[in-house]
Amino acid sequence: MAPILVTGGTGTLGRLVVSRLREAGCDVRVLSRQGREATAGVQFVVGDLITKDGLEAAVGGVATIVHCASSAKGDARATHNLVHAASSVAPAPHLVYISIVGVDQVSFGYMRSKLEAERIVAESGLPWTILRVTQFYDLILTGARTAQSLPLIPVPAGFLVQPIDPAEVAIRLVELALGEPVGRVPDMVARRYRAPRTASADTSG
Repeated sequence: MAPILVTGGTGTLGRLVVSRLREAGCDVRVLSRQGREATAGVQFVVGDLITKDGLEAAVGGVATIVHCASSAKGDARATHNLVHAASSVAPAPHLVYISIVGVDQVSFGYMRSKLEAERIVAESGLPWTILRVTQFYDLILTGARTAQSLPLIPVPAGFLVQPIDPAEVAIRLVELALGEPVGRVPDMVARRYRAPRTASADTSG
């Protein structure tokens, strides 16, 4: 069986995806900017999505690419470089991309870059699947801790968060990676929790 390449395979989500793929019996190749020793069923390939170093070797012979790598800047460029390298592979690998719910409704830079990356994937000519998910718990926690040091916390009216466990996202990504390319799939969001109403005291009688 051809290996599955995971970009960002040493990050919060990527590590979970790699673990799930191994549980499914897949051979995994992880793109990393730093060399690491191979473990059972997991090979680390040195490469850089921005400089393109090592990308051709990383994508060579893979059946599927799960693109989890992300950063505050350069997501669109990184995705473009990955697509360019993957387009030279025959047969073309299935590219699975993880994005963010509401990415087309928010105008700041990171979201614009993610939306552009989606477009690059969809127009790549590769077989592709895109999954949008809500933010992870740890990211929301990091933001809340950072906000504690601010004298004023600007929060838009009606601001809501619906964070999701990255372990659940990893399960879904592996399902998609092992399946056929299906384009944009339904967004994945955590189920909302509504606190139960407390029974009012009975004052009758």
